[in-house]
Amino acid sequence: MSAALSDSDVSNALKGMDGWQHDDVYKCLRKEFIFDTFESAATFVQHIANIASDMGHYPEILMYKKGTVRITATSPEEGGITESDIALIESVEILVNN
Repeated sequence: MSAALSDSDVSNALKGMDGWQHDDVYKCLRKEFIFDTFESAATFVQHIANIASDMGHYPEILMYKKGTVRITATSPEEGGITESDIALIESVEILVNN
C-alpha cells in the first residue's frame, strides 16, 4: 500500500489528463465517459475490469443511462488518492486514446 498524495501532488499528476475531476472533499478522482450504445459502454467496463484486475487496484464503476460510465478512483484505506489511483487512471486514458 502507498500513502495518500497531497492535493498539489494530485493536481500535478492530473496535468494533461483531460476530464478527470479531483474531488478534494471525498478524496477521489472521477471522470464520465459517454458511449453511443449500452453495448459499447459494457465493453469499455470489461476492459477497465481487466486493467484493474491486472493492477490489483479496483475503481468504482457506475454504468447508467444508455451508455454513460463513471469511473471513480480512490484508496479510502490509505486516506485518499494514491499512486495506484494515478496509475489506474493513466491506464484508462491509454485505453481511451488508443
